Amino acid sequence: MENKPKMYQNIIKKEFHNNKCVYASYDENSDFRVDKIVNSNDIRKKISDIIRANNFIYSKSVHIVIGSSTITRKIIGIIGNKVVTIDNEYIPIDNIKDIYV
Repeated sequence: MENKPKMYQNIIKKEFHNNKCVYASYDENSDFRVDKIVNSNDIRKKISDIIRANNFIYSKSVHIVIGSSTITRKIIGIIGNKVVTIDNEYIPIDNIKDIYV
């Protein structure tokens, strides 16, 4: 057997207290539920899925439902809490009820 040099091992003599405690509950009665988070961000997820699609090059023509009317715009991205269209129009995501291609 070949003699190999010893590897340096740093000796740590102090205690570390930088671990953060994380608590999660998936009980039916709890306020924090994963499905509530997904449903509340459903429009943002739809917009994100449209933008991240493989066929999205720069702009995509989509139908946006705002209130009781439907408009068709070419979206190019999201800035903050707004959808940006090709005509430099900003549509607040909070006003969008549905979005589809």
